Amino acid sequence: MPGLELGALNEQLRNINARWQAAEAPDEYHLGYDPGPNDHSLEEREGLALANHRQFMAMAAAAAAAPPYPPALDWRHLPAHAPLPAGNYVTPVKNQGSCGSCVAFGTCATFESAIRIHDKNPGKNVDLSEADLFYCHAEKEQGRTCNTGWFPDAALTVCQNVGVVDEACFPYTPGDQPCHKCNDWQHRLTKISGWHKVTTPAAMKQWIAQRGPVVTCISVYQDFFNYRTGVYHHVSGALRGGHCISCVGYNDAQRYWICKNSWGPGWGDHGFVNIAYGQVGVDGTMWAIQY
Repeated sequence: MPGLELGALNEQLRNINARWQAAEAPDEYHLGYDPGPNDHSLEEREGLALANHRQFMAMAAAAAAAPPYPPALDWRHLPAHAPLPAGNYVTPVKNQGSCGSCVAFGTCATFESAIRIHDKNPGKNVDLSEADLFYCHAEKEQGRTCNTGWFPDAALTVCQNVGVVDEACFPYTPGDQPCHKCNDWQHRLTKISGWHKVTTPAAMKQWIAQRGPVVTCISVYQDFFNYRTGVYHHVSGALRGGHCISCVGYNDAQRYWICKNSWGPGWGDHGFVNIAYGQVGVDGTMWAIQY
């Protein structure tokens, strides 16, 4: 079991009045973020996130002019927001299973939301193939495996230069797989027009508010596996590795990012997690896509 013993963890959470609640971590959840050649290390990301949080708190204390973004936004529950109708622009939570393919899942989740937002259709049935992105490109072309993981720069470059097919063309099965897409896959590709890194919390929130979710990566400590609800901040346990997810919103009053994970809807808050500003590298760097 990857998580911590629940009784001892709950006692620690009570002793420090933690902002989150824990549950049993029944399954062996997998990660898969291996920082790329142009990425900061996990330790450096955590340092950047803490520095960004200190800057946010200093600006909030200074009561500066209102920022160019709303104080809170959640793409799962968007109110009427011209020119977009109200609704849920986040596709259902998936499960990467026993493979370190989180980069493909975080990327596809963000890409799917971008399509719903672009089409102004929160109910649009869009389901991209993580199998295509990971097994046909990370593994077949770049020599990655379920055990070695990947990084967003490479995944997003594939989305821009090649594109990704739909899930029905190449359904995902966890575990290293051969690339086996449908016969007409060339006609079922969807591409993004570009991507870039976002490095400040203000720019992250402005992009999320105006354009949609972004990809981000975190350091996963043992207690993260036990997350159930609330605002996660690291309390206990050793570092287990890097993990990529999709950030679908934020809340300045409570100081957290709303993130969609890829461990199925049974984990966390129906598959989602609120991560405190400045924690576990979540806001060290994020990746924005244009569609």
